[in-house]
Amino acid sequence: MKIKATMTAALMAGTIAGTFGAGALAQDSDNQVKLLVLDDMTGIYSGNGGPNTRLAVEMAVEDFGGSVLGNPIEVLSADHQGKPDIGSALAQRFIDEEGVDAMTLGGSSAVGLAAQGRAAEAGVVTLVSGGYAPNFVGDQCSPYGVQWAPTTRELARGVAGAVVESGGDSWYLLTADYVFGHGLSKDATEAVEDAGGSVVGETVHPLNTNDLASALLSAQGSGANVIGLANAGTDLETAIKQAGPFGLSDKLVAMLVFANNVQALGLETTQNIRMATSFYYDLNDTTREWGARFLERSGGAVPTMGHAGAYAAVTHYLKAVEAAGTDDDATVTAKMKEMPIDSGFYENASIQENGRVIYDMLLVEVNTPEESEGPADLYEIVARIPGQDLFLSAAESGCALTAAN
Repeated sequence: MKIKATMTAALMAGTIAGTFGAGALAQDSDNQVKLLVLDDMTGIYSGNGGPNTRLAVEMAVEDFGGSVLGNPIEVLSADHQGKPDIGSALAQRFIDEEGVDAMTLGGSSAVGLAAQGRAAEAGVVTLVSGGYAPNFVGDQCSPYGVQWAPTTRELARGVAGAVVESGGDSWYLLTADYVFGHGLSKDATEAVEDAGGSVVGETVHPLNTNDLASALLSAQGSGANVIGLANAGTDLETAIKQAGPFGLSDKLVAMLVFANNVQALGLETTQNIRMATSFYYDLNDTTREWGARFLERSGGAVPTMGHAGAYAAVTHYLKAVEAAGTDDDATVTAKMKEMPIDSGFYENASIQENGRVIYDMLLVEVNTPEESEGPADLYEIVARIPGQDLFLSAAESGCALTAAN
């Protein structure tokens, strides 16, 4: 079995005329499956997804057997560099020139949404494994889109209620200035207020900021007893590192922390931070077995929820192609929503009509150095939060499209 993996930053600015539904340009059903991993391969979110998302997809293809419907499965990849125009152009290029059947989307949500728009016009399946904005299954949903990553709503609500109940009722937010950060800030504010707390202030900072000292000082001066981090990637790591010298570490609550962030900063710096996550490698025997294989092949990187989401999404997609007997995108999308999710990575998982994958979330707390029993033993699972208590229904999501079926 041979998997072709390519990486390109070549751009082709193209446009496709048409609208969703009758005007969509569906791909030919040749039963030869091509998968595109469109992700941030070199930028600030490359550790959350990036090259190891490609690895997770390759592992899914290998575990599936390397072929489907009698044809080898081809894996391609591209670096969108965190830029929506590049991501959009790359999505169009791989649709037009390579005839990709499905693409995993990770990195910046703004990039993923731009790429999903192109894919929806062409009738191509999108598997959102590393995009956390609710728009993927909300106002910018696709008939062929399935979002495996939790959204800002679930991430915020999964941790905010518990923090407010424990006394952290006055919040100051540090927010990254793009669609994900603003979405997380909005959802965090609503979650805090619903739990009986209040948000007393906010600093919005540019993406990829090297100095958050002034923002942290503003948070300190506000009198808030919680500093909520509505950012991710290196911005999150910068905030956590720079909070230490100001004596603010014990006030931090992060709403999107990945295993690679904890690894990069170390347990001494991140200990006791609480967060919500959709995946932890030590959840059960299935996740531990897969996590051990991933750890070995990644050179010691613990799988993030983005990596796990890509593996689970591609596995489910390939099972749907096999069950449907075709790679026709509308047929496969309908089959994915019909079939049970049995990866073992999630508890009580299913797919709504708008493409939202719902499952029970995990509230976790970062271990202290003394509590950790190895390099991958990062968290303690504090609670399991039923998905029905966190996820919006398809009717509430704002998705105006009729799912392909």
